[in-house]
Amino acid sequence: MPVICSACGGQRPYGDFVQVSYKADSEGYYRKIHQRANGIRISEWHSLAPDMESYIKKQAGFYCMHDGCLILDGMLTPEEMEMISDRRLPVQQAFDSDVLVQNLLEVGTRIRSDVHVHQIDANQGAYADQILISSWLERKLQSLGIEKLYEHQGEAIQNIREGRNVVLCTKTASGKSLAYNVPIMEKLVTDPNACALYLAPFKALVEDQYAHLKKWADDTEEQANHFSLNGFSRFSVNGQQLSVGVLHGQRNVPEHMRKDQASSFVFSEGRYWLTNVHYLHLILQGAGSLTGKGPQLLRFLQNLRFVVIDELHQYSGLLGSKVSLVIRRLRMLCDRLGNKDVQFIACSATIANPKYLVEELTGKRGMKGFHEISVAQAPVKKKAILMWNSGLSDDEQKKRAVVSELYEILRTIYKDGRWPRSIIFSNNRQQAQLLSRELNIIMRSHLQDYGGLSSEESYELFLPYHAYLTQEVKEQTIRKLEQGEILGVVTTSALEVGIDVKCLDVCILLGYPGSQASFWQQAGRVGRSRDGVVIMMVQEEPLQQYFARNPEEFFKLPPESAAINTTNPRLLKEHLAYAAHEQGGTVINAMNYVRSSAIRKVVAETSDQWQQIEGKLHYQGETPRYQTLFTMGDTYTVVTKNGWNEDILFQSVDGRSLIRDYHVDAVFLGPDNRTFYKVKWVNGKQRKVAVEPVRTDYHTRGIVRDSIEIHDTTNPLSSDAAIKSNLGNIIVKRSTFGYKKIYNHGATPPETVQLTNTYPVSFQTEAFWLMWDHQGRDELRGLLKDVQNRESIDLDTLVEGSLHAVEHAIASAIPAVVRCSMADFQHTSFYSGSALFGMPGMFFYDSQAGGGSGIVEVVAEKFGVLLEKAQQIISSCGCSDGCPSCIQLFHCERQNESLHKTGALIVLDYLQKQWQK
Repeated sequence: MPVICSACGGQRPYGDFVQVSYKADSEGYYRKIHQRANGIRISEWHSLAPDMESYIKKQAGFYCMHDGCLILDGMLTPEEMEMISDRRLPVQQAFDSDVLVQNLLEVGTRIRSDVHVHQIDANQGAYADQILISSWLERKLQSLGIEKLYEHQGEAIQNIREGRNVVLCTKTASGKSLAYNVPIMEKLVTDPNACALYLAPFKALVEDQYAHLKKWADDTEEQANHFSLNGFSRFSVNGQQLSVGVLHGQRNVPEHMRKDQASSFVFSEGRYWLTNVHYLHLILQGAGSLTGKGPQLLRFLQNLRFVVIDELHQYSGLLGSKVSLVIRRLRMLCDRLGNKDVQFIACSATIANPKYLVEELTGKRGMKGFHEISVAQAPVKKKAILMWNSGLSDDEQKKRAVVSELYEILRTIYKDGRWPRSIIFSNNRQQAQLLSRELNIIMRSHLQDYGGLSSEESYELFLPYHAYLTQEVKEQTIRKLEQGEILGVVTTSALEVGIDVKCLDVCILLGYPGSQASFWQQAGRVGRSRDGVVIMMVQEEPLQQYFARNPEEFFKLPPESAAINTTNPRLLKEHLAYAAHEQGGTVINAMNYVRSSAIRKVVAETSDQWQQIEGKLHYQGETPRYQTLFTMGDTYTVVTKNGWNEDILFQSVDGRSLIRDYHVDAVFLGPDNRTFYKVKWVNGKQRKVAVEPVRTDYHTRGIVRDSIEIHDTTNPLSSDAAIKSNLGNIIVKRSTFGYKKIYNHGATPPETVQLTNTYPVSFQTEAFWLMWDHQGRDELRGLLKDVQNRESIDLDTLVEGSLHAVEHAIASAIPAVVRCSMADFQHTSFYSGSALFGMPGMFFYDSQAGGGSGIVEVVAEKFGVLLEKAQQIISSCGCSDGCPSCIQLFHCERQNESLHKTGALIVLDYLQKQWQK
């Protein structure tokens, strides 16, 4: 039944209405309801004053925009009334962070928690007074709510206008997007052929930027040729027509849910393309085609003036190495088309080496290098950061659970009339789902007692947010947060980067996220429009407890450096073949983009595929099959039957999560925060997990075991009688041994259920490993005998702890020597491993299924250097037993147990002597 006016409903069955509400704020809000035959459209909430002064004194209700009469609410069904009801929670008009911090410190004292407060003072910022702005641009900025530009924005705009490449490395919410969009829009308005390309690491960032770009459109009444489709918009800016659009890959996305149906418009007339680096790699494939979208791509590249590389710090390690070659292919194509004037603009969170990284990434150094802007002059709101270390439980035996203290913190935050909006960063997707449900139960009861929430209001207060949710659900969650319909989100790192949510006041981190870059990105989600409070709840893990004991040292830690390898022969061989395909079979002046020594090595190793004549590389191999930048393996969709149809609960579930969380008989919480589902079957061919709703009081957590099996040895590097080193392929097999039934109420202890019909996930990858024989094991034991006597420690435990510490130190050295990130490789060590017939061993292997990154070859080649660097890492640290600065790693699966620093130094000295033989 449509909404019907009590006076003119007979003549206007699909009229427009204004909804007035005082629920969230006594000052009053309104939203418009547009009704048409094809559905209802509801706008966002806005303050009544000054837009709708005629409605200010009206009571809450629905009013016809034609005659101002009320609707016939008796004609609506309960479901329809629910759809248009005001579901918002009270608005937090003022937020006093000092009072909240004091309240939290009192709670910490009461429950005996150790709380350290680090204060970031407010800063008024500095503005660019000398920057020249045209009248139309000034009017547009004012319409966007921007009266002045900051100094760093002015510096960026001026340098971009003068043709320089620019990298902005400033904190979150410092206005980086505006700094590059001002000169880009100026160019696109004055030059009707000029084009721009925006590149991001994630699709969500692309969507966010697209929404911001559409705000540059002239007022609607000035638009003559306005056209909009999902993912594409044609509008005018200062009277000049501009087409902008999003390009996404559509892997594993059902036809009816695709957002890239506007791609033909983007290719044919788009002048500002927005895409992710993964899809750009595949888009370039079309350059070698004279049909289809090939000519349209060439039209765009011929007129490309700006390339924006957003979230630069994400391009570290293997991904960065691959993206660097994609960017070089893009530059090669532009040069071949006569377009030598492409400018690059990069934006990054705080890292140690932004200028070096972006120059490596783009291959532009020296005279055409980058101008770095790393001092942001944007106003900074006051922010308090609390490092919260849980106190001891009542029996004084162990620390209270972090989640228990989280409940105390949230009860303190949401009382005394406080209604801030919160973001809680969890460790994994399952925790985000389950914790959001628990918070709804606990906080609803708390707010009904202390916050003024009526018992009839059973709305969700917290919702989960993670990568497996469908795009529609994620967008709805962010909209509800911004509109005030929920108090907060419990998220994984999926909301760490880029997406602009201005309404957040409190950020809670359930543990250290693993790097300074991630910590400051997550903390930067709050304190944008007013003061913010950040609480990092440290876990009972050695690295985090070290930070809790040395909080000031934590806040002085420098940002991490990012590193890539642009001469990786494996990757270079692959991408040179792509470049040849895109350029008609011949790569011209390849040495202008890649080091000549690296090219010569690739050509020499594949002489049957390449012919080098007068500086040109002629490709004679087979047409390359384009591989994705990252090989994720098969991904699965979790579905439930709805009649003849299937509803998608989760999507893009990887194989590792599949066997842990969605094996047969697994029970998990659905995205609605209410319904539990049980897995009935897994279809490997269709890559679907079929589930059904169940009534249950438990959920499950898979018990996963990994094993390593040597597949083949491709290159025995050392045949010493005591210790051998090898390059080869290993099979990493991950299987579900069983699962734990975890009861939701917590009173019943977990039950373990063993599984017999599981299907293991295994992948083959490249590895470098050391293995000791019986003689070598005896040598290790003999080397450490003196330490055992001094410390009265079990000898086997000592050897295992020493090897474990050596493994950690070498792993810490690899990113600096090999130029990759910690996520690109994995490592393990053992005193008695089944893979090596019960002998001690140490493995370093490629994280990517199938290998192919070239990392382990470099590890093998530079292992002597790595041993020396590892010894420096340990010996230069002044601690006695080992700390995060030397042998503890945040991501250690063994929780940094059984580490021995003194023994590690002895083993490293022994290994270096072996390597010098």
